[in-house]
Amino acid sequence: MNKDIDTSQTDDDLKAEGLRISKTTMPEDPRKISASKTDSEDDFLKILNRQSRELSMVINLEGKIKFCSQAIKILLGYESSRLIGNNVKEIIPVQQWVAFRAALRASEEESEEPIYINCGFIDIDDKRQHFSVSVVDARHHPTIEGYIIHAHLISRQKKLEHRLGLRDAALSVVKEAVIVIDPKIQKVLYANQAFYDLSGFSSSEIVGGKLDIFKSPYSEMLFDDRTDAKEIEKFRKAISNNKKYQGRIYSKKKNGDVFYNRFSLTPTFDSEDNLQYYVANASEIQSRKKG
Repeated sequence: MNKDIDTSQTDDDLKAEGLRISKTTMPEDPRKISASKTDSEDDFLKILNRQSRELSMVINLEGKIKFCSQAIKILLGYESSRLIGNNVKEIIPVQQWVAFRAALRASEEESEEPIYINCGFIDIDDKRQHFSVSVVDARHHPTIEGYIIHAHLISRQKKLEHRLGLRDAALSVVKEAVIVIDPKIQKVLYANQAFYDLSGFSSSEIVGGKLDIFKSPYSEMLFDDRTDAKEIEKFRKAISNNKKYQGRIYSKKKNGDVFYNRFSLTPTFDSEDNLQYYVANASEIQSRKKG
């Protein structure tokens, strides 16, 4: 087993090895982690481990694993302590080592973009698991001095895509209007068909950040003048305290028609109890419909 990673190959060498480099966007960009400002190496590694729910590794210039995230136990069965200090080549199938090594070389020439390849890793039962892998050149980073490897289990990605497809299909036929809002930018990330039918807006007007229900004029559309002032104050208090709001209000459609509806706004939180999204639900109450 070679102790050093050979990164001296030319572009022709890479082509000869048949490396297929893709720059398709991944769910999470490892460069954001490598650019994190940290006071120490331990701080950096804690951030990397916390931010990644998938397999992340830092390997040094000799190819030895300097760090691997806790996901290694779930995905490959290893304790991280067993791998740290060993050459990453030990968990990569022989047939794919050349391509992996070439990706390291390519990352040095494409420092502005991660390099993506499909690569297998050998689990604790000596079975090959297939991953979509990104490689980032961080040799000149004062803390890392090596490469950041970020890997997503392909079978897990496919399952997630299937689940998201089922979710979208289910929400598209729900009669209650549903929208998902990112509180950081206060824009709508998702809306189901019932919302478009109820509000009169189109997808191009909603998804992508054109609608802000917390600011004028859209806040006035959510709470028409006929809404009880106490209800609006109840809503504001719930938002300021990251609590769920639920009540009955008057709202306006895009064409100006007023309708009475049962409205709720529910905050959701990540694993560290940070506010992540708002999920809004609305259903028209026909008995008090206003035109």
